[in-house]
This record gives sequence, C-alpha cells and structure tokens, in this order.
Amino acid sequence: MARILSVPERIRLFKEINRVHKKMYGWNIVYENAWTLTHIDIERNLALNVEDWVSINKSNERKYYFLDRDGKELPSFRGTFAWQAYYFYHLNPYKFFEPYKNELTDKDFISDGLGKRIRPDVSHPVNCDVTLIEVLQRKGDGKIWITSNWLYDANCYSSGGGFRDDVFAALRESVGGDEETSGELREKYEDADYANKYWFDKALERYFRGGRLRARCWDRGYLFAATREWRIKTLGQYEEALKAEKERFQGALEEFIGWLRRNGINLGENAEDRLRRRAGEFYAAYPCNIAKEWCEFLVEEDKVEPSDVYLWWGGEPNSDRCYAFLTLFFEVDPNDIGTPKFDEAVSRNMRAIVNIAEKGHVYLISSREYEPHVWRSVFS
Repeated sequence: MARILSVPERIRLFKEINRVHKKMYGWNIVYENAWTLTHIDIERNLALNVEDWVSINKSNERKYYFLDRDGKELPSFRGTFAWQAYYFYHLNPYKFFEPYKNELTDKDFISDGLGKRIRPDVSHPVNCDVTLIEVLQRKGDGKIWITSNWLYDANCYSSGGGFRDDVFAALRESVGGDEETSGELREKYEDADYANKYWFDKALERYFRGGRLRARCWDRGYLFAATREWRIKTLGQYEEALKAEKERFQGALEEFIGWLRRNGINLGENAEDRLRRRAGEFYAAYPCNIAKEWCEFLVEEDKVEPSDVYLWWGGEPNSDRCYAFLTLFFEVDPNDIGTPKFDEAVSRNMRAIVNIAEKGHVYLISSREYEPHVWRSVFS
C-alpha cells in the first residue's frame, strides 16, 4: 500500500515546488483555495483573508489548503487520487492577453548590479498571463502528479453550444419542429436525466469508497470519456488511442440512443442519424482535436529539451459527475522530495508544461489581474 503524505508533508512538498519555481523564474507561485478564493503565500506561511494576512500554523494549515467554506474536504478525483490541491498559478508578468491594460511599466523595474528585474513593491494591479498548475497524489503507487489544467466536459461543452443542445435539436427534429410536442419530449428527457444523475450519484459514492463504478452519467460526458488511462508521448501513441476511443465512442453513442428509447423518447431514424452526426463532430473536436494539438505541442517541446511530461487522456469521474478528459502531467517520487533529483525533475518538467501553455492554448492559460498585495508576496 502506498504511503499517502500527511498534511504537513504536503505543505513541505508545496514549499519545495515553490522553491524550485522561484529559482527557475525569479518569483513565487500563487496558491489559491478554489472554494474560498484564499490566496496563500507558501513561502511565508501567510493566508490572505480579504486584505489582512493571517499566519498559517499546524493547527489551521489543513483549513486553508484543503477545506471548503463549510469545512469539508475539497472535491477531487477520489477514485484514482488520494488528495488534490487547488490551485497553483504560474504568473508571467511579461506576457499579456490584453496589451496596455494594467501591465508593468518602466517604473516597476529595478536596474542594478543584478540586472533588470521587477520591483517587489509594485503599487498597482497587474494583468498578466497565468498558467494553472495542480498537484495530486495517486492512491495506487503514491506518485506525486504535477499537472497542467484538467480539461473537463464542461470546458469542452461551453464551446459550440454543447451536447445537450444537440439532444434538444434532435427532439425538435423528431416532431417536425412542433414546439409544444418538443417541449413535452424535453420535459421527459429532463426527468430521465434527473433519475440517471440520482442513481449515478449513489454509484459514485460506492466507487469513492473503493467499489467499482457500475453506472454512467450520460448528460455529463460519458459519451466523450475514454475507456482507460492513456499516457501519450508521441503522435503515434495518440493515433493508437484515437482509434480505440473512436470505436468506444460509437458503441457508447448507440447505448445512449437506446437509453433514450427505454425512457420513451423515440426520435425516429432521421433525427437519430442527425444526432449521431452532430455528436460525432463534437467528439472529433472535443476532446480528440484538443488531445492532438496538445500532443503536437508536447512533441515540439521535447525536440528542444526532452521531458518526462505526458498527455493524460482518461475517464475518471470526479464528485461533480464530470469526467476528466485531458491534462499534461509528470510524476515525482515522494521519496525524492528535498533532493537534487527532485529539483532537476520539477524544473525541467514544469518548464515544459509552462512553455506548452504559453504557446497560447486557451485551455491551458488565462489572463488574470492581481492586486498589489498579491504581487508583493509573489516577488517577496
């Protein structure tokens, strides 16, 4: 059985990651609890509560790092991972999505014997590019995963209307556009979906306690999930995964249409065929084309400097019924924490993830504005 890090050991891990990051880039990582939006200064053991800094000690560190507003454990991929930290942000004050909007100016830099660098006391908000980094520990082997942003079904479906819109379009087409009858079918679908989610949640609870997942949540992306954990490094491996997953997708799509029929929703041959076509187009774009693009970035990055970064494509559901699709990740042995081996692995592989994100992919990088008190902790 793998040894799972205690909370104090996790905090030490975060400090070591931050130390390596600071050595690489010259400034600290920003940590935020995603459910309380608390900013944590990892280096100085401080939590920002509104605009007041609160000291973090052994009695309250779990609260600030791992609990939500109600004092409960933050949700995670509990089937595969023992714990997950939310979120580490790599800020790049030299890159901007929106030029000239609260960016750094000449007066924000110091020039001395150490060269030109950012002042630690920046006095105005700064808007810059941000790369999200996550840290998790696997249950099975205890390996620490350091990853890019995780791409969920909700991220995918926010583009192009989403899978539900395709279903509702099929419902309208099945009755020739009759709004009243279409509304009745939509209500029937919503009832079936509600019942499906109820029983899926029950099955998910058993799964998180160590059982097998014997249910599917159709409305939250099962169609688009993968059959297994694919660790992809080359375009050849991607093509192998794509071939296997396309076959699974076609089978799952037929299961979904059968599920509609069992719930009294008979679309008819023409509407079913159009739903198959739309869903297939969506699947080709999300997640298949995204996985291919990430893999191309990874291959290109490895030509410059080989890394231990892989593309992960899998179907692990989290507690929000979302199936995790894609991320870039590398593994660290917890026994290496605090050693030169750890430093070398984190610096080389984190740089690869950041470089890939900063090629401009919308799913891996964002633009955020930070107030002066946050910048002072970043550059402390």
